[in-house]
Amino acid sequence: MPQPVGGRRHAIGPGGTGGGAPVPAGLNARLRGALIEGLDLPGEIVFDLPRITLLGQLQLTVENHRGLLEFLPERVAIGTRDGLLVVLGRDLRLGVVRDGEITVTGLLTEVRFERPGAGP
Repeated sequence: MPQPVGGRRHAIGPGGTGGGAPVPAGLNARLRGALIEGLDLPGEIVFDLPRITLLGQLQLTVENHRGLLEFLPERVAIGTRDGLLVVLGRDLRLGVVRDGEITVTGLLTEVRFERPGAGP
C-alpha cells in the first residue's frame, strides 16, 4: 500500500519494496478505476477485496481471504482485508482450504462482516 511521505504518495515497486516514483494523492484511485474499466480487471483484484460466492444456504466460497481464524461447527471466521467474515450455521464443515480459497458447507444461517474494534 502506498505510504504518505510529505503529503505525497510513493508507488510501491515489485515485491512491495517501494522506490517507485512519487504519485500525487488521488491519482491512485483514478488509476485503479482506469485499470478496472480499460483493462477489464476484476474489482476484487484491483481493490484487494474478497470474492464471496454463496450457493443457497448450503455453501459459501471465499477467494482472496487472509486466513481461517476460527472454526467451530456453528461459527467460522475468515480474515479479510477489512476485518472478519463470520459465517454462522449448523454442522459447518470446511471443504476446500487453499492459500487463496476457503469453502464452508453445512446449513448456513447468517453471513456478516465484523470490523476490528466494532461490535457484531
